[in-house]
Amino acid sequence: MASDEDYMAFLDKANQDPNESVAKTQGKVELKAVDSGVRVPAALKKATSDAFYVSDADEPFVPVCLKFEGKKLPDEATFAKLVNHPSPEEAEVQILDVGEWDTQGQYKEIVDATREATKGSDVRVYRIGREGSRVEYWVVGLENGKLLGAKALAVES
Repeated sequence: MASDEDYMAFLDKANQDPNESVAKTQGKVELKAVDSGVRVPAALKKATSDAFYVSDADEPFVPVCLKFEGKKLPDEATFAKLVNHPSPEEAEVQILDVGEWDTQGQYKEIVDATREATKGSDVRVYRIGREGSRVEYWVVGLENGKLLGAKALAVES
């Protein structure tokens, strides 16, 4: 027969979160959306103030303002480095046209605000795979040494 201490140890182990060790190794890493020392354009602040990306978890859009010296929008690996992805070489990044991403035109205000902030530059959507069924959509354009736009988290099951 087990002692009281052994029985309590058994109960403690049975009641532990099964994902506890996974959470400690993966950690929640927030990707960088705004560089320090830069000012987010008013058009982006206004457009993201009450805009949500509709998915299994409706998440708010947040402004994006990152320093970038390239002359054209970055490729997948460069974008992953720019947002401080923990492993940019292995990041799941796809580049989409706005029409592929927003087939219904429901995020027109976000796209229009990005075009306004970037003075009509080309706008692309970067889809970054996160843990599990989570992805982030980054709607950005390039203007005067900065990537400007908005991003939102989506849960796709």
